[in-house]
Amino acid sequence: MKKIIIIASVVLISFSFSQDKKSNAKKNNSFTLTANIENLKDSLTVVLTRMDAQNFYGVNVDSTLSQNGSFKFQGKINEPSEYQIIIIDYKAKVGKRIYLWLENGDISINGNFDDFENAKINGSKLTEFYKKYIAIGEKYRNQMQDGKIDYNDYQKGTRKENLELLFESPNNIVSLSNFLYFTDNVTKDSLQLFYAKLDDNLKISKNGIALKNSFEIEKIKVGGQFIDINAKDLKGNTVKLSDFKGKVIILDFWAYWCHYCHEQNQEEFPILKEKYKNEDFVIISYSVDVDHETWKKSSEADSIDWVNISNLRGVKDKVVAQYGVQGYPTSFIIDKEGNLFKINKGYENGVIETELDKLFDTK
Repeated sequence: MKKIIIIASVVLISFSFSQDKKSNAKKNNSFTLTANIENLKDSLTVVLTRMDAQNFYGVNVDSTLSQNGSFKFQGKINEPSEYQIIIIDYKAKVGKRIYLWLENGDISINGNFDDFENAKINGSKLTEFYKKYIAIGEKYRNQMQDGKIDYNDYQKGTRKENLELLFESPNNIVSLSNFLYFTDNVTKDSLQLFYAKLDDNLKISKNGIALKNSFEIEKIKVGGQFIDINAKDLKGNTVKLSDFKGKVIILDFWAYWCHYCHEQNQEEFPILKEKYKNEDFVIISYSVDVDHETWKKSSEADSIDWVNISNLRGVKDKVVAQYGVQGYPTSFIIDKEGNLFKINKGYENGVIETELDKLFDTK
């Protein structure tokens, strides 16, 4: 089974919580989130987690305890972003969660603990829009499960309706975040048109810059020459991809938060390194982490002893855009002439080895 983690494109924000009880949250550039949940026991832990592009598992930003069937969070955010709320019943070993796009203003959640993931969220237009967006996929998925359509019809129908909805309401952070998934599936003119519909704040956001890069930056193509990379290893030494021209190269994009990246680092790459040690062959891992110490620790944990480089610019790195990476891990096989031979998305043990055998004419 192919293993791949897709990054949800979200905007990093700074969070500043306060204890003030101002009623008009919108005017005070703050939010008040109040939940009233039936069958909610007292003293259950409730955690507010920001879904962070640099940390696939999210970052816990606040917590509270339930009381009288309710709980509340208050604070300020610079920009809206996707969050999840998790209610944890440690004794019963039960966890309930719901996702929402948190924005400044008064937001309420009403529902039942047993069906918390389907609770009604009021006061967040971004959440309403996002639910409308994901409902398209659910509609086609149900049709596929009922045998009414096949997987290709599911993909085509979902992509078509999702893009139509995004183009109907482009100028919001949810639309922009999700549109980034389609940068390889629409024309350059469509990318430019969508970008033109954004306001100035969205254009200069990280996602806005990523969208602009998608139609301004030259991308690598199968059969074409690789695009050179200039980055540093863990010791600060500058390394160029062109330094290895004349060898067969595996260029692998990975990150510390990617579980299957670690599996590939530990299970597959050491075997390939040993098998082809007498060939003109090199493995180059390119980390999309942003923190040097985190990158170092995860590299040591995986016992990486091959070329390991990064610019520490995260998933919005220009190199990521040039190579069109949208999921992790993604591996590029480059032949001795410097041409891109194959792209392998995700991790499935043995797939890369089969392709390398073709290049080395292994019997």
